[in-house]
Amino acid sequence: MAVNPVEMGKGPSYSAHMYKKLSNQDIPAVFRYIANEKEMNLFIEGDIEAYGLESEHVELYAFGDDWDCLLLRYFSNFMVTSNKEYPASLQLVSEFLGQQPMQRLSAKEQLLQQFHPYFPNTKVQGTYLCRLDRSGFKQTGKTDSNVVKLDASFAQEIVDLYKHIEEFAQPYLEHEAEKLSEIRNTYEKGCQGYGIFADGTLVCTASTTANSSSGAMVIGVATHPSYRKRGYASVVVNQLCKACFSDGLSFLCLFYDNPVAGAIYHRLGFETIGRWGMMKF
Repeated sequence: MAVNPVEMGKGPSYSAHMYKKLSNQDIPAVFRYIANEKEMNLFIEGDIEAYGLESEHVELYAFGDDWDCLLLRYFSNFMVTSNKEYPASLQLVSEFLGQQPMQRLSAKEQLLQQFHPYFPNTKVQGTYLCRLDRSGFKQTGKTDSNVVKLDASFAQEIVDLYKHIEEFAQPYLEHEAEKLSEIRNTYEKGCQGYGIFADGTLVCTASTTANSSSGAMVIGVATHPSYRKRGYASVVVNQLCKACFSDGLSFLCLFYDNPVAGAIYHRLGFETIGRWGMMKF
């Protein structure tokens, strides 16, 4: 069940027991808030640039005095960030989240661990966060004639592939309609995506999300179990990075927890810069 946010009083400081749904007029302040951790807050920057803060798909809430925490909603996915090492509004944010139709909550791993006691039945899955600058891109010579640039019309093929990927499958099996809408919206808002087809079926893919004027997040790197160990993921991610930098982006980020995948990314020039956490509901 959705909650109507309690609007806070006017002025620069608000009660720590209240929260506010932000609007487009708050965007400059939001960008100042997230400026010191651009990579960690790329989802916020990219979603605001694509949708603004008055969209049915994207909302941003500020909690506590001087914006103790910011909470982003993108469809049924939530991300929390804070400029404080130990924010005071953890319980308030958690109570708010407990009333939302939430599929996933993510944040810096150290911050997300602080939310875990409020969601004890959900595991925090930690991953590495990597960054690749355009100047550090080590383009590979691998190519594949079956690599196809994807767009919104391929949403069903992408969903069907993710249903076969163990770490991705659950939300795509249980919330297929929403995931189709999410993928279509992401592509329509300027994301890039590439895939490899075999026998008419999409068997490997990678795409971006949270595309901003300077960077983007590489997500959804996946190869069908029957087509692994053929170098497909390396080819697709290489092509995706090449296209993004050719379009003028200055950096890319991604998450990984699989050492095999990590080796692919590091060969392309990605460098580990921190830890990210996720809870799936």
